[in-house]
Amino acid sequence: MSTFNFDSEENYLFFWRPNADQPNAWASQWYPSSFTSTITFPALDLDASSVHFPTAEHWMAFQKALLFGDADVAQSVLNFSNTHPRTLATIKSLGRSVQNFDEDKWNAQRERIVLEGNLLKFGQNSELWELLDGTGDKILAEASPYDSIWGVGFTPDHAFENRADWGLNLLGQALMETRKVLREEKKRKQGSE
Repeated sequence: MSTFNFDSEENYLFFWRPNADQPNAWASQWYPSSFTSTITFPALDLDASSVHFPTAEHWMAFQKALLFGDADVAQSVLNFSNTHPRTLATIKSLGRSVQNFDEDKWNAQRERIVLEGNLLKFGQNSELWELLDGTGDKILAEASPYDSIWGVGFTPDHAFENRADWGLNLLGQALMETRKVLREEKKRKQGSE
């Protein structure tokens, strides 16, 4: 039985933006990854409706709006169907403009919301699932120098050497949990066949 070596950079996978020049862009919330979910939200006349999300960022902003009952922001998010970086910046901004926002309530729900979105993203996109599954047991880390909540607060080039000063890396944590949950689901399905 081998032990995990936290001091070896090869045991980490860093990602950031969904740009062509960024390795592992598929792990980003902004990466084009169409999925659907059944949503009930009477204020938007959604009653067990199948709703399409072009990215996990759309999902997060929409769910944040639902959490705080902001139908206007929720509808605005649904009105944006492309995945251009400017559109995604607008989606992120919409998520930050949710009315009746309560930080304690958001902090209590944000990890669940992002986990659910990633379970949908990777559960409905087999190519993306293969990439996530192919990470083995690596520690996944969003290496954004601008985000120490969802990311580690350092660029991919500097993240490993600054591990002791990392931010929360909530997105990396959600991706690792997604990997674990989907592996368990696939194992159960194989066992029942």
